[in-house]
Amino acid sequence: MAASRQAHHLNEQPLPGRHVVFALLSASMLAYIMQFGMVSVSIGRLTTDLNAPLRWSGWVLTMFMIGQVIAMPVVGRISERVGAKNVFAIGFGLFGLASLACAVAPNVYLLIAARALQGAVGGGLQPAGTSLIGHVYGGGRMRAIGYYSSLMPFGAVLGPVVGGLIVDHFGWRWTFGFNVPLGLAVAVVAFLMLPDAGRRPQSGRIDSLGMGLLALAVTSLIFALTELGRRQGSPDPVLVGASLAISVAALAILVRHERRTASPIIDLDLLSRREFASLNILSFSFGMSWIGVASTIPLYAQNAYGFSVASSGTLLSPRAAVMVISSSVAAYFLPRTGFRKPMLVGMLGLVVTLVILGRGLHDPTFAGITIPNYTWLLIVVGSAGVFFGIANPSMNNAGIDLAPERIASIAGLRGMFMNLGGTIGIAFVVLIASRAENIGDGLDIAYTVLAAVLLLSLFALRAIPELSRSPRVAGPPVEEPVAAPAAGDA
Repeated sequence: MAASRQAHHLNEQPLPGRHVVFALLSASMLAYIMQFGMVSVSIGRLTTDLNAPLRWSGWVLTMFMIGQVIAMPVVGRISERVGAKNVFAIGFGLFGLASLACAVAPNVYLLIAARALQGAVGGGLQPAGTSLIGHVYGGGRMRAIGYYSSLMPFGAVLGPVVGGLIVDHFGWRWTFGFNVPLGLAVAVVAFLMLPDAGRRPQSGRIDSLGMGLLALAVTSLIFALTELGRRQGSPDPVLVGASLAISVAALAILVRHERRTASPIIDLDLLSRREFASLNILSFSFGMSWIGVASTIPLYAQNAYGFSVASSGTLLSPRAAVMVISSSVAAYFLPRTGFRKPMLVGMLGLVVTLVILGRGLHDPTFAGITIPNYTWLLIVVGSAGVFFGIANPSMNNAGIDLAPERIASIAGLRGMFMNLGGTIGIAFVVLIASRAENIGDGLDIAYTVLAAVLLLSLFALRAIPELSRSPRVAGPPVEEPVAAPAAGDA
């Protein structure tokens, strides 16, 4: 018992070379996040080159997100078995190989399969990276993890810009091709420089059946929602019903299996605890409202305000900049503010912003001053970015503070719920827009409904413990409480 307390104490001390580790992980994750935006601008070209139906081309984006949803909780558990360094290094190497498969895919169906693999292996990078940063920064993990998450919006801005240049000068296949040498190089450097961290003594095999059931449940659900959101023709009710039935059945079997297996891939103990359940509810609704809206802002600007494709795309760049600033500030003050206040301010602010956006105001006038549509949308979308940045560091850290020895699993579950909410949010927004008289009016309705969903989820905030009163979750001590310094740190 004394050894366990000593291990925990040592693990709270920051390690030499932590800033080098932070820089490597941040740069690598930035490259990974850019991939989604790079591909989004090339959909038109790849659809033409592969002679693919537009509906299946959309799955090139969707399967990437589904792969992430499935991978995040799974890889979080695997990180505790083999170490976060191994997961990150091997994951980035496989990401490079999956990118190669995407680059040479002869048809859209093999491209979709390769994208699923790309999303799956990449989806484990965030939990593993969060675990490594939490380990090397010790007691200063809150700010470090907050800064780590605040860098991610850059990828959303750089991805489409870099992807557009690549598509114009080299072709869409090179949006994947450039990841091949990058992925392999990062894998080698990660093995050499990253410390070993996050292992917990466990026995038994990896829960492959649980992985399969989780994949079946999520994929069937997203397929049903995608079918409901078809804009051409009516959705097939038999196909929708069958997909939903398969999803529910797979989920029920998964829960039963995870309760009985000796080494579950999803930690039901974490899911069943009131604090973690509340955090996952907030993550789901936050992802549903934020990702569902942010992903459709260009579509909204084009259809409701008549903006060009280029003009609608520029609305997202300032949003990312203010997200980085507000998230960095919130992360810095997190030890003083605690978790609940930033989450409450950020989520309520986002609710108000979505309600304002859903009103569909054109050239609004305030105090006798008329604000042009572009400037108005820039202000509203930028405000949403500010409130997201305020809430996000707290959401990343709240569960981790409860059980710092379980960082990878907690980050994986939180990422799964947020991305699952986002995927469902996108499908919901598209569904409402496709059933309305025009897309702009439908998006107004969808944004207002998502604001109501986020507002209702705030009841879960009461169960989020504050920093000063956070109880630790009992559990086995980490196998290697103190990692060796990274190469060159001595």
